[in-house]
Amino acid sequence: MLKCFSLFFLLLSVSLAEKLPQTFEQLSSPLYTSVEPIENLCDIQNIKDVSSEYLETLGEVKQFGHLVDASKDAKNTQEYLYKLRKLQKQYEFILFNIHKNISQSIDEDNYEYFCKLTQYKFDGLLKSSALYSKSLIYYEKNKKKKEIDFFENKIKYKKIEIATTEEFFNVPTTDTFNSSVKQTNTSKKVKIQAIDKGKFIAIFVENLNPYTITLKLKDSLKNFNYESFKKDEFVLKAGIKEEYMRLYKQKGKFTFSYSFSYTWIIGSVDAVHDDTYIYRLPFAKDTSHRVTQGYNGKYTHKGHSQYAIDFGMKIGTKVFAARDGVVVKLKEDSNKGGIGREFSKYGNYVTIEHEDTTFATYYHLNKNGVIPKIGEVVKKGSFLGYSGNTGYSSGPHLHLAVFKASSATRTETIPVKFASAKGIVDTPAQGSVYTAK
Repeated sequence: MLKCFSLFFLLLSVSLAEKLPQTFEQLSSPLYTSVEPIENLCDIQNIKDVSSEYLETLGEVKQFGHLVDASKDAKNTQEYLYKLRKLQKQYEFILFNIHKNISQSIDEDNYEYFCKLTQYKFDGLLKSSALYSKSLIYYEKNKKKKEIDFFENKIKYKKIEIATTEEFFNVPTTDTFNSSVKQTNTSKKVKIQAIDKGKFIAIFVENLNPYTITLKLKDSLKNFNYESFKKDEFVLKAGIKEEYMRLYKQKGKFTFSYSFSYTWIIGSVDAVHDDTYIYRLPFAKDTSHRVTQGYNGKYTHKGHSQYAIDFGMKIGTKVFAARDGVVVKLKEDSNKGGIGREFSKYGNYVTIEHEDTTFATYYHLNKNGVIPKIGEVVKKGSFLGYSGNTGYSSGPHLHLAVFKASSATRTETIPVKFASAKGIVDTPAQGSVYTAK
């Protein structure tokens, strides 16, 4: 019997040694998982000197963390946090020395040493943007000798991020208006108009798009006083023309000129999303689809696409509106798709503006796969079109993003909740299968 108990406690201690403590998990996990990479660099003198105490202490702190998990004692919890903070400072000093050696390896053109220092996964490795840029330039010059996963992944994700920022709803338009140049271009979707009223010149801005925009203007005035009616950055609804400024000629002056540079983007910075609203899953009732990439996805759901969702779908699957709104933009003339930045512009889509001036885009649709027309009002559950594999896509799927403008040059996606057959889904998880109700 004693033997059995001894074996049980041995197995329990081994199990706890492998499992990370749950208390302060976010803070502690990078510290506990750093053991192997630090040990691999311990033959480097100035890293060995600072890491030996760290590695000795880490095991004791981890064991104490398991004790805190089990006891939930407030005093122990506070002491554990103190131990983790102390360990964090030691870790940061080790990282400082690694960065110092990386910089030295570049200065001495020692690529072999550079590879050794950067091939292991450290939380916070090259967190200095200046050192990262220096390292990336050096790596790209020498990568033919040996590739490093850390840099290859960074390069790949950067390319993906650049490609996803080229989705139409994150691309701003820039234009100018100059009093000395005759305005003959009638194709502009956002126009500035100057009307001489005698006592003053009235400057108007008109949005000819079928959707709300956020607009930012910068003026250059010579010998004018002015009266402004709006901020430099403001929201303009579809089809609206509003007075922006009045210009008054300064007395005693003989030459006058004015010009404006302006930038605009789809969406409203003033939009306030109703986070209690429950969206419909964008496929047929009682059918199921798997999430191939959810919020904060490691492939393309970064930056302004942080809260987009990808649903795996066969080409030709029917797509339905997740929320009421008005169709304001669409594309359906492309049959091109593939993995690469060059395919971004070929993605078919339909975009709907909601009542609160947030938007939803349904992306990668099939050629001629959009049903409603621009200006058409759709209801939640309305048939929108057919899924496809157009644009920057690694395989057939539907990319759904709800977004608003964060400035006159950027948009941002919004996390939303969906109704499913098994209840409310507030964080669509990669690999999970959901059934529309």
